[in-house]
This record gives sequence, C-alpha cells and structure tokens, in this order.
Amino acid sequence: MNNDTLPLYPGPPGHVSHLPLQKINDTPSDSSTVTAVAPSPMFTKMTLLLGPENAVTTCPFCQASVRTNIKHTTTTRTHITAVLCSFICCCCCIPYCCDSAKNTDHYCPSCLKYIGTYEK
Repeated sequence: MNNDTLPLYPGPPGHVSHLPLQKINDTPSDSSTVTAVAPSPMFTKMTLLLGPENAVTTCPFCQASVRTNIKHTTTTRTHITAVLCSFICCCCCIPYCCDSAKNTDHYCPSCLKYIGTYEK
C-alpha cells in the first residue's frame, strides 16, 4: 500500500478520517510490517447519579470534586399537576409552591456550568 494513512470506520456518512501509520520494525526487508495507531478517546460519557438534593460529584467540565448547587424548575408536568389540583381542590398554586413537583437542575459551584437534571 503506497498511502501513508489508512481509513477509519465507522464514521459519519460521507466522512472518512485517517490515522498516521507507524512502522513496527525498522529492519531492512522487502515487506515491512505497518500498523495504524488509534488515538485514545479523550472524553468518556460519565453517568452521574443526581437526586432531588445537592450531590457530591466530580464536575465533567472543571474536574473539581464539588457539592452541586441546585435550582428547581417548573415543567409541563408541574403545569398539568396544577390543572388537576384546580379540579380536585380548587387550589392550583400548590405544585408551584412545593419543590417536589419540579425538576432539580444541578450546577457546578466552581465553573457554574450545568451538570444535569433530576426529573420527577
């Protein structure tokens, strides 16, 4: 093979990436053994266990071990619960006053980036 690179598969449709080749042995012979050196993945997907309260975790952005800041946010489920409460007990503000009817968003206190959501 006369090319200095080999194609890597799989990839996105229409895209072919190449890796440089590295010779394993430098002994003079007619058939040199050539292999492709695959790069190691830089990022791996981490599964964070986040709950309705602050959690101690490692921030995937700044790599700091932190106790997350939380913010409760209303969702469509909160609004539907408010409509149901208005039919049952004529008090539709209950889901907006309690945090148990809202999702919990977790943020890193060091870099202030969004880490994840605990959905109710």
